[in-house]
Amino acid sequence: MVSRRRFLGLSAAAVSAPVIGYAATSSGFAAGPPARTAAAVPTVRFANETGRSTAFAYVHADVPGGGQGFLNPSTGRLDPIPNPAERMHDLSGFLESHRIPFDRDIPLNDHLTGGRAYVSLGQSVSFFANPNAGGAAGALVQPSAANPADASYRIAWDYCEFTYNPSGIWGNITCVDGVALPIALTLTPGSGQVQHVGGMPAGGTAALAERLRGAGGDWGKCALYDGDRLVRVSSPAKLPGLGTEVFAGHYRSYVDEVWHAYRADGGRDLRIALGDVWPGKTVTGRTHGDRLVFEGITDGSPASFAKPGTAGTTAEADIFGCDGTLHGINATQQGRIAAVLGAALCRTTLLSNPSQPDATSAEFYTHGPRYEYARAVHELAADGRGYAFPYDDVTPTEESDLAGAVMYTERPGDWALAITVKRPV
Repeated sequence: MVSRRRFLGLSAAAVSAPVIGYAATSSGFAAGPPARTAAAVPTVRFANETGRSTAFAYVHADVPGGGQGFLNPSTGRLDPIPNPAERMHDLSGFLESHRIPFDRDIPLNDHLTGGRAYVSLGQSVSFFANPNAGGAAGALVQPSAANPADASYRIAWDYCEFTYNPSGIWGNITCVDGVALPIALTLTPGSGQVQHVGGMPAGGTAALAERLRGAGGDWGKCALYDGDRLVRVSSPAKLPGLGTEVFAGHYRSYVDEVWHAYRADGGRDLRIALGDVWPGKTVTGRTHGDRLVFEGITDGSPASFAKPGTAGTTAEADIFGCDGTLHGINATQQGRIAAVLGAALCRTTLLSNPSQPDATSAEFYTHGPRYEYARAVHELAADGRGYAFPYDDVTPTEESDLAGAVMYTERPGDWALAITVKRPV
């Protein structure tokens, strides 16, 4: 399975299939000869099950040559956004012709790399463009769920992600930023079994807010209200003042215990399997002062990690956000280790299980301090499949996908993707 962290970066140049040709036109990017394995034109359809008649949908993706574009529902092609001279150029006029209608199959006549499908209720989210020197299109400024000054902050909006390239399609729901609108994905391939990710249930946003309110502490602060209206439930990683004003010291003692357990002088080995990319390869780590150092890395990537909370950020920001001291260099052994470490810290299995990622999902979130947001997302989501934090695609050795992903590569252009939006409360 290609993870969310990896498939969003896939490009035609990065896969073994023939590179699709593009030519800039006034109406967008016209695709060159389709892949010979393509038996049909794939389609995407949005379904509105929110009970609200006013809903908006858009699909954007990376443009060959740099910048972003939006899917034109009339042509099924990716139109480059303007490349403006000034920052924060308002794209509302451009987007009038790029709003995706609901309950209609939209053909995809272009490949869409790093695609995001946005949906909102009541009113459209706002997109802007920044200058992109030398690019084929402007640099897209997307709405932010973490910035109270953002124009779309108090609008109920959400997104899912997919990449369609000459090798096939990879998609996933995501709760990494938060949950505003429950979204489900259904991938119907030209051959093979239909894949369905149910995601959060109808009313799931309100149910998640209630779960976190009942968890006590700062967890209730993840719910954002506009008056009495619930707008979204944010991931704690998106809260201002993380580790100082909210969740202060949440992971401090746990990280100290982990560092002590795997210390070089008298501790035990931390073993991390590097997975399918490096089958059968395991590296071993021990802590030396404020660094966790691994033996066995063979690809030249960094061999050590700073202790969360010691490199200018808080342990909570590093762990909830899977960044900072846990930042992974993608497609490297260091990146795989970072992902396994981050997932084990979020799931609080790193202290109890020295062989990762062998912990089973039954052990997740059973030890303190618990990541209540991630725990609740997986408890509420259909089949427990949800993407609650950036490294949630790390799968226990003996289990299947927990992150809510779909993929199809057998006949790369022969499939249909349905994106269903459900009522939040």
